[in-house]
Amino acid sequence: ELVARYVSLIPFLPDTVSFASICDLWSTSDQFLDLLAGDEEEHAVLLCNYFLSLGKKAWLMMGSAIPEGPTAYVLTREQSHYLIWNPCTGHFYGQFDTFCPLKSVGCLIGPDNIWFNIQRYDSPLRINFDVTKPKLWKSFFSRSLPYPGLSSVQPEELIYQRTDKAAAAELQDRIEKILKEKIMDWRPRHLTRWNRYCTSALRHFLPVLERSRGEDVEDDHRAELLKQLGDYRFSGFPLHMPYSELKPLIEAVYSTGVHNIDVPNVEFALAVYIHPYPKNVLSVWIYVASLIRN
Repeated sequence: ELVARYVSLIPFLPDTVSFASICDLWSTSDQFLDLLAGDEEEHAVLLCNYFLSLGKKAWLMMGSAIPEGPTAYVLTREQSHYLIWNPCTGHFYGQFDTFCPLKSVGCLIGPDNIWFNIQRYDSPLRINFDVTKPKLWKSFFSRSLPYPGLSSVQPEELIYQRTDKAAAAELQDRIEKILKEKIMDWRPRHLTRWNRYCTSALRHFLPVLERSRGEDVEDDHRAELLKQLGDYRFSGFPLHMPYSELKPLIEAVYSTGVHNIDVPNVEFALAVYIHPYPKNVLSVWIYVASLIRN
């Protein structure tokens, strides 16, 4: 789950932007990490490579999903079942999970073969993933066309650099300052009051969210807010995004509509936390909230 999270934190950038007007290009994993941007294929290849290096049975899975359309996911074989991984979100699903966004599977790609789905169905819910069955999966390499032992275009190993924590902290402060200024700009007719106590509480909470990956902390957080801000009605939530540039962060905060609250005694709180991962992969948390005194 941790490697899936790491891969999902690398910003998404479609090939049409990366390689304008050129055909669909797949970057190698080292190029992907150097560019710090890629589409579904790059995310899926890197995640699949990580799983393979961890000794897992893993395949690149080409298919179609909602809302992406044609896409690449990763399939892993666990002890008695299969898991389907969305490499761009880091989420995984059981094969029979109806909430899985992947709706059809066309082929599986392993380290030394490609298997085409020739089953009656292509829905992950209804297909058999056993690639050893030739009536279900047509292999590219076979007895008539043996695998020639191709060398990989991927590097033998990936080199990682530590991310500068001081630079990440500086960026964190800068983003927080800019977002606060933006909220004030979006409320030109109203005075924007910032609640320091709430901001401080949110700053302490965001690293907890990062450590827990945003799970199972709701009750503790609610109790802490109640203790610190018992006199206020609190409305807010955290946003989590990979970092590529400021614009998507500003748009995300704007889309919350928190700046539209024009109750006379409203106060605001905004906190930002950036957790640095190797190779300058940054996990950005933004907590934006409004408070009204009871």
